[in-house]
Amino acid sequence: MILGYQFSGRLEFTPPVGVLLGLLWACCGAILNLFHRSKRSSQILKIDFVSSWLPHKMVLESSDLQRRRTTSSREKSSRGNTVIRRRKRKPDPNRTACLATVAFVGFFVPLAFVANRLLGRSDDVNPDAGHENRLLQGWKPKSKVSNSEKGTAADSRYAERERRYKSLYRRKFDSSELGYDVYNCPTTPPRDYPKAWSVPLLLTNWNPNDVTTLPPDHREVFHSLCIFDYQTQYDVALTYRNAEKPFVIRNDPKVMSVVQKWDDESGDYLHQILGDVEQFRTERSPVNSFMWYRLRGKKAEKTGYTKPLNDETSMTYGEWLEHALEKDGIVLGNDELIAKARTLKDRRLSLSTKSAPEEDDHSIENGGEESEEEKEKKWYYFRLNASLKGAKKGSPESFIYDELTFFDPRKRRDSEFYIVDPNEERGINCRFGMRGVIAANHFDMSRNMIAILGGERRYILAHPSQCKNMALYPRGHPSLRHSSIDWTNPAEWDNDPNFRQAQVNEVIMHAGDVLYLPTSWFHYIINLGLNYQCNARSGTTFENKHHTDECGFG
Repeated sequence: MILGYQFSGRLEFTPPVGVLLGLLWACCGAILNLFHRSKRSSQILKIDFVSSWLPHKMVLESSDLQRRRTTSSREKSSRGNTVIRRRKRKPDPNRTACLATVAFVGFFVPLAFVANRLLGRSDDVNPDAGHENRLLQGWKPKSKVSNSEKGTAADSRYAERERRYKSLYRRKFDSSELGYDVYNCPTTPPRDYPKAWSVPLLLTNWNPNDVTTLPPDHREVFHSLCIFDYQTQYDVALTYRNAEKPFVIRNDPKVMSVVQKWDDESGDYLHQILGDVEQFRTERSPVNSFMWYRLRGKKAEKTGYTKPLNDETSMTYGEWLEHALEKDGIVLGNDELIAKARTLKDRRLSLSTKSAPEEDDHSIENGGEESEEEKEKKWYYFRLNASLKGAKKGSPESFIYDELTFFDPRKRRDSEFYIVDPNEERGINCRFGMRGVIAANHFDMSRNMIAILGGERRYILAHPSQCKNMALYPRGHPSLRHSSIDWTNPAEWDNDPNFRQAQVNEVIMHAGDVLYLPTSWFHYIINLGLNYQCNARSGTTFENKHHTDECGFG
């Protein structure tokens, strides 16, 4: 039992399964020992002693041997016979232990693995546990909520989200105006697909800063992308992907299984995995607008560029979740979310006090950089990047690959649709957004699959042919490939004479949606609430390279 309990930590069993292993091992040895004691260990061998049998004759003829074996025991030889009984063999404890070990390894260990799989193993590691509790550190009592109850709750949440989504976001143009039905698109992309409108028209209809829509109000969306069902329209979606056209695909069981776990409204599932100890790269800003900015070279600081207000810090997932829930709770008037955020804050400050007992309350309150009041006023963009090279067992990166099998190039059966070129994959990049966060308009130099695994996002898209109208920072600028105009401020729309001519469309993505974005397509991202987004890039295409070349990015 003691050995089984210790092996539970080494073999990643739950302690109950480890104890079960010890009991089975002990029972196995006892049964085999009793078996050897009770077994008849004496056998009767009849041997004819033939007077003419010489001592040096050690081998019998095969026919003679067969004749002797078939001779009836009742026949009496005139030459006489002698009955010799074999001595009883004393039970060998070493042999018994060896057989018990073989039986244990060959049968009971696989049985224990199956039992461990069925019982489940909690991945929640108590960060406060000491070394003396290392055997129990990875185990917690199972939840009283059954899997069926969890599944029912997830299904209920999904149905409610679908009703809310369809009620709040309605397409402004129907199939007669678009020329195609977005839910039943032609088998080949239409010539003018996807339809686009002028950027001032779209932004005036719905300003990006207006991220909260409550019933009975709704938004009219300039939507023109095809929406495919993974299970019934896979082949058509594949045609659009191969034609390098953007689209949204839904109802993939692999994606939905992740959504069922991640999109739990409170962030508890990811909180259990990512915890309150390890810190991750996080962008922060006193305003809700974020723009990529990277200086290169030793003389870059002397160029005179104006840095955007956002910068980078390190933050635990628990702290980011705290700020994101608080933003949602205040805007929605949801006391439950606010209470959850306060609980997370109290836990964070308590852990901070334990880790730095020599600091006084004032230094803890300010955290060395900014006060708690300042933190509450800011926006945060949580980042979790994973690469195959860094995906070591038990790490957050390994967790991402284990969860998002559809983005894992090693698992081609799951990822062949999403990872177009596995040899050119560039890892998985996750961005967890809070309500109101905006990522400035830009384009990337590779194809992209973008999955929403919780919450909602608004994407404004544009074809690479619109490059000359996007008022982009030029090559060599720390924010190259990004628009220099604030899309939320109409007063800036005339800063560039071509900006008002730009043609764009938009799509509201919610949990379970995957957006295919071909190489060099522009995208402007608005976070409509707490959400989880992960994307994977795989290779570059060049059908639109001449457009970006004209803009100076050749």
